[in-house]
Amino acid sequence: MRGSASSIHSRRKAPWLRKHGDGVRLATCFLSIALAAEFLSPVSDANLIWLANGVLLSFVLLASRCRWPAYVATGFAALIAGSWCAIRGLGAFVHLPSHTPAEPSIGLQVFLGLGVLLLYSVSAVIKRKQDSIRQLEQIALLHALISENSRDAIILTDLSGQRTYSSSAAEGLGWKPEDLLTEGGLEMVHPEDRPSAQAIVSELKSGREEAMIECRIRKSTGEYVWVEASLRVVHDMETGIPSGFLNIVRDVSQRKLAEQRLQEAYNAVEAMAVTDELTGLSNRRRFDQYLANEWRRSMRDHQPLSLLMLDVDKFKAYNDTYGHQRGDSCLKQVAEACMDVVSRPGDLVARFGGEEFVVVLPNTEDEGALSVAEDICAALRSRRLPHSGNTSGIVTISAGCATLVPRFGKHAAELIEMADKALYRAKHNGRNRVCTGNFIDKRSEETPIFALPEVAAGKTA
Repeated sequence: MRGSASSIHSRRKAPWLRKHGDGVRLATCFLSIALAAEFLSPVSDANLIWLANGVLLSFVLLASRCRWPAYVATGFAALIAGSWCAIRGLGAFVHLPSHTPAEPSIGLQVFLGLGVLLLYSVSAVIKRKQDSIRQLEQIALLHALISENSRDAIILTDLSGQRTYSSSAAEGLGWKPEDLLTEGGLEMVHPEDRPSAQAIVSELKSGREEAMIECRIRKSTGEYVWVEASLRVVHDMETGIPSGFLNIVRDVSQRKLAEQRLQEAYNAVEAMAVTDELTGLSNRRRFDQYLANEWRRSMRDHQPLSLLMLDVDKFKAYNDTYGHQRGDSCLKQVAEACMDVVSRPGDLVARFGGEEFVVVLPNTEDEGALSVAEDICAALRSRRLPHSGNTSGIVTISAGCATLVPRFGKHAAELIEMADKALYRAKHNGRNRVCTGNFIDKRSEETPIFALPEVAAGKTA
């Protein structure tokens, strides 16, 4: 595994000489002093004892670099050896002027005691230093283990945005860590996402402690990937003043792609829920929602709202004659004729049910609604779909038109009822015509508005 604890420890483990270098150097100094005293002084028992003391003290120091039991054992050995030499009348302290025979022995032991105390103090300082170094090594080992195995890129920046550290996980974002340090602060961020990222950085500089942002960043190849960046302010340990930012960056391209696909699937399901499967028009559910919204908007703006209700003439006879498949095709043709005429973005064409269709015309007066209904009837007749069971011999539709200015106390159902009554009037008066909700035809009731020539001449079904 990359960056495992064992591999990192094996690379950073110091040899014995490096680990105990301070002790070896001090021991060498003691031995050097003892040897110098041996060769620069006349050869005597005192010089040999000085050399022996230097060797003993060096062993004491080396023992103190190892473990406390060894240190104590060597110290006792040194004291016993010094005491034996003093009892035998040997050693440098024997040649010092003294008033009593015990003074050299006492001086030797005082010397050895002070030496041991000095070595103890030095060893305690060195041990504390070793403990600090060992803790720092453990922290560095843990940091390397985490940063080298984390899938998230860990980036440190100063307050100006200049990157000072990047973990190896940055390669997953398309950047080498050393190359990432040379890039500018927000130059990698997509231009469309840069303003929001800059705003968050400004908030962090103004006192906000942490923030989360999703944005697109540029890879070294030039393409952009979606990332989730967790930003946190880093404070100076001594002064507590903000000194930079810790940025943990995670590649979320796959998640964003999954979210996009989920949204597309949701939109598709939602579209299916409001779309008529046969004609592709809006279904009854969508019509009810749209009419309610437009009713409220027209009430707020004091604008007229018109509704057309269309019905295929003698459609049951068409199905009985040509079959249901041809009937479905006929309904599709009616839907296409409606869509050919209704072109404003705010208008809605929907299948009301069976062979009935409705058209919502916001901000449209009665005259305009009648004109649209007439155009739809004409568009369907121009297709000349055969219908032997109909009076005109082709497929035609009847239309009812209603217009209201919505007011408080009224409901959209009233508009539907007016259009339905107008449609019934058109059916009752001979079909293939348009009637309004005020029960006044635009043309004479004896002759259908868009009757074919043979119908106008007096031929009936």
